[in-house]
Amino acid sequence: VEAGALPPLIALVNSNATAAGENACDILLILAADRRLRELAEEHGAAGALAAAAHAPDCEWADNARDALRALCPTQDDAERALGTQHLENSALRAESDKCFASLASLAGPVEAGHDVELQCEDGEKIGGCRQLLVRASPYYKALFGKGTVESESGVVKPDKDFLSAAHLALLGQLHALGHAAL
Repeated sequence: VEAGALPPLIALVNSNATAAGENACDILLILAADRRLRELAEEHGAAGALAAAAHAPDCEWADNARDALRALCPTQDDAERALGTQHLENSALRAESDKCFASLASLAGPVEAGHDVELQCEDGEKIGGCRQLLVRASPYYKALFGKGTVESESGVVKPDKDFLSAAHLALLGQLHALGHAAL
């Protein structure tokens, strides 16, 4: 194995592709037995990629990533440091992501000049929103704002009468944040 094979292996680990990532972890685990290859893998960022996979909540092969990380890092402290550093980075990214999604969710609310959609609720409330975000997040709104519909021309939607405006506002917030907003 040459050093040129390491970047594609690490890219496979980063891709979170199930079979490919798992196989890449297994190969890195084997390569870690050779000191020269282990050092090259560390220089190419394998520890960070493996730590990210080991902490990813939806990674089906996180155990493989942890095993490869432990084999790659010369000491338990190094492995724990890589895992801890990646966990802190993931936490910081998650916090930033949450802020971004909350910001998107806040785009739904009282009608303002920047809104191009207006929901006129049965209880008299009017909720503004962003057509582009709604169309991207929901097949319903994609159809509703399709070419030639009354709603696509007017930007006005008369939502389901059985729901209060608060329910519509919560739903629009979720759709604006692509399902990632806190309820």
